[in-house]
Amino acid sequence: MLVRAGCSSGPCHGNLNGKGGFKLSLRGEDPSFDLRAILRGATGRRVSSLDPAESLLLKKASGAVPHEGGVRLNPDTFGHKLLARWIAAGCPDDTAKAPAVTRLQVSPGEQFVRPGIDKVLLKVTALLADGTRRDVGALASFEPGTLALVTHAAPVVEANRRGAGSVLVSYAGAQAVARLHFLDHEPLPMAEAAHPVDRLVQGRLARAGEKTAPPVSDHVFLRRVWFDLAGTPPPVEVSRAFLADKSPDKRARQVDALLEGPAFAEVMALKWADILRVEEKTLDARGVAAMHGWLRRAFLDRMPLDAMARELISGRGSTYAHPPANFYRALRDEQARAEAVGQVFLGLRLQCAKCHNHPFDRWKQDDYHGFASLFSRVRYQILSNDKRDMLDKHEFNGEQIVYMARAGEYKHPGGGLVVPRILDLAGAVPASADPLVVLAEWVGSAANPYFAKAQANRLWRHLMGRGLVDPEDDFRLANPPSNPELLEFLAAELVRGGFEARSVLRLIATSQAYQRSWTSDDDEEDDGLASSSRPRPLPAEQVLDALSQVTGSPLQLKGWPKGTRAQELPGVLATREGGRRPSSDVDRFLRVFGKPERLLSCDCERSSEPTLAQTFQLLTGDLLQEMLARSDNRLGGLVSAPLDKAVEELYLAALARRPSAGEAGGAARIVSSARSRREGLEDLLWGLVNSREFLLRW
Repeated sequence: MLVRAGCSSGPCHGNLNGKGGFKLSLRGEDPSFDLRAILRGATGRRVSSLDPAESLLLKKASGAVPHEGGVRLNPDTFGHKLLARWIAAGCPDDTAKAPAVTRLQVSPGEQFVRPGIDKVLLKVTALLADGTRRDVGALASFEPGTLALVTHAAPVVEANRRGAGSVLVSYAGAQAVARLHFLDHEPLPMAEAAHPVDRLVQGRLARAGEKTAPPVSDHVFLRRVWFDLAGTPPPVEVSRAFLADKSPDKRARQVDALLEGPAFAEVMALKWADILRVEEKTLDARGVAAMHGWLRRAFLDRMPLDAMARELISGRGSTYAHPPANFYRALRDEQARAEAVGQVFLGLRLQCAKCHNHPFDRWKQDDYHGFASLFSRVRYQILSNDKRDMLDKHEFNGEQIVYMARAGEYKHPGGGLVVPRILDLAGAVPASADPLVVLAEWVGSAANPYFAKAQANRLWRHLMGRGLVDPEDDFRLANPPSNPELLEFLAAELVRGGFEARSVLRLIATSQAYQRSWTSDDDEEDDGLASSSRPRPLPAEQVLDALSQVTGSPLQLKGWPKGTRAQELPGVLATREGGRRPSSDVDRFLRVFGKPERLLSCDCERSSEPTLAQTFQLLTGDLLQEMLARSDNRLGGLVSAPLDKAVEELYLAALARRPSAGEAGGAARIVSSARSRREGLEDLLWGLVNSREFLLRW
């Protein structure tokens, strides 16, 4: 009851230091500790079996005496009466004989609530170790995962606005989740769909009463799929050919061509380099190049994702000769390694279980530290370290050998040594076994329920902009997938395709769900059901590469061959010398547009928020002005071309479409009114690359 009333939450008596001299275990995770804390003030104050009504525990909770936490249990409530009966009975301790809760069931687990109905009654059943079942709806705690839901009279859940949300139900260390959809519209008949992804998407949309946006036009699809699978806008000749092609399968053929092209490997290598912390401070320039090159080669060679995970998790040896060893070079302690493996490969954020049981998932503190102890034997032989900053102990510049020590100890913060074990496996890893090899084999095996779903979800987010589980690496009970059937299907397809990323990406990209448009009246919060597309800003590297390609001005990066694209850069910085801060116009541009420092094992580090600094870079920045003014750029070849042809080429280059009649006329006036044809074309192209249509992935 104290958990349900919020007394043992973090802001109250579950705080590390307690409140008002009274400390409880966080969310009641240690009942024995809580009992001792309650009885410690038993002499006439905190509890009084002779006169329960005078117990400070009840008087504070009911507001009979001043209480910073306010009224938590009114005297006429079941909770207040239950505590009074327990105090009157002498505060008996039944923790040793009470049957443990083995599982919690909540019904309905999911419900689509029709318009006009604002409340749902949840039935919560505890399955006990002695085989009995008990209704615990009056004892469990209920935590809505969104402000759209409230539980003032739990187990009744009420909607204060229409929408989807989840409610986490907890009781005696067990948890379950209910997902509720309070509909704005009545359910719709399910539209027929031949594509397997669309059948699952349409089924859920029909239940939610949501209509779908129409498909995008050819030029929007072409630009979308090129940015997603090649990282650049389509070349002019590709746009011309695609727009002229009338065959019904041209979109599928375009997807296939891009998936087989080398640029796809660059896109995926960049994505994985971000989450694997491939940055120069810890890996040094040579290590960054080795790791990025290995990732690029892995996707070029169609390395399965499970094989890639095994290589990285079990990687050791020279960080130059065996690039996967750099995964651990960037993670210098057991806990950082455990959290990174959980987040990147399993989609699990285990950090909350480091200090206490996870409040929104089933992971206990013992689970976290048992998993972290798998990495306690990782060691580093530093062959050289010629770092620039001798005071920075986190900087490394030189070859290292990652190896496994013969023995290693890991101590639990509560005291005692921890036996290494994998999260879902009951037994410990044998002392004679290599723990990283055992873990690596488990991660990609059929026994692991997380890997395939986590990677399928990552691929869905890459194309759709939002994971079925969002954030993409936060698979917890309180954060269920928006379409669980679709996630199961994509994970099964990933396994069936041998964990090769292209198989699932092709399946998604050829679906109607991927090819939907955005509508201006679609202003509600994204529910992840894929009824429409959502415009989103291009990543920093894609913005810069698009500017370079559209203007016809190859990047000239210090230390790199002319024409090297921003997406081909192995590390964070575009220059091979200088400090950690941006040392060139290109570095400043990428930083302003959100290129991450790669200090987290999470794609969330990359920023996509528009800023005033981005506006200045495009309106008056030196980098774009130099690209436009170069004599050998695209404009140089268009000065003598017919004006209508020049305007058409600039529109095709920037937007993958021809201008409308009105746009063509306006463009002609801009060019004609300039002091010269060259300046007019520069003004026109400057306007195109500053447009929303250019800067967003539609």
